[in-house]
Amino acid sequence: MSLAVRLMEFEPVVRIYEGPLWRRSPVVGALFGLPFEKELERVLAAIAPAETAIVIDVACGPGIYTRPIARGMSHGRVVGLDLSRPMLRTAQRLARADQVQNVRFVCGNALALPIRTQVADAVNCCGALHLFPDVARALREMHRVMRAGGRLTLAVFARGEGKLSFVANRVRRRLVGIHAFTPSELEATLRQAGFHDVRFLHRGRIWQVLTARRER
Repeated sequence: MSLAVRLMEFEPVVRIYEGPLWRRSPVVGALFGLPFEKELERVLAAIAPAETAIVIDVACGPGIYTRPIARGMSHGRVVGLDLSRPMLRTAQRLARADQVQNVRFVCGNALALPIRTQVADAVNCCGALHLFPDVARALREMHRVMRAGGRLTLAVFARGEGKLSFVANRVRRRLVGIHAFTPSELEATLRQAGFHDVRFLHRGRIWQVLTARRER
């Protein structure tokens, strides 16, 4: 387990994750080139879940995306899945506090999703793909659980195409377990996993948000 993944089990990190010291921090928003609330708006618009949809939020953390997705669905359901039990406990507590009832939280591994094949209308995985030890396998699993025509949304760390960026990325991945993607690398990986209609909703220097669709 990488250092970055172990941090997601650390209670102080869990407590600050979606607050003004991390994901909603103005400093982080400036570094990413996109405030979190703007990112959330773009993700929700891309998913555009029907009222009766089923949405899977992979590596949901404390539910920072899960709850807003669920609030936009009157009869649908969102499944928030994460490997970190501290994150899931916080997610459940926050969902109860917000009175969001159409959510179920599940402990599970993104590399072997405990979900039946072709049941989801959309899959969201924002802020975690860069942590997975096998990105291609994780994307194949997301593809497997989606229905034909389903929509995928991602937010991941970005890097440049140059050699220096390539070397820095290798060092970072070895030390802390974070892999940053060039836009072309990410798009190629998605296509290999069976996704098409890849569209970037934000392309910043260190952060990118995008959407793709499962081929029919």
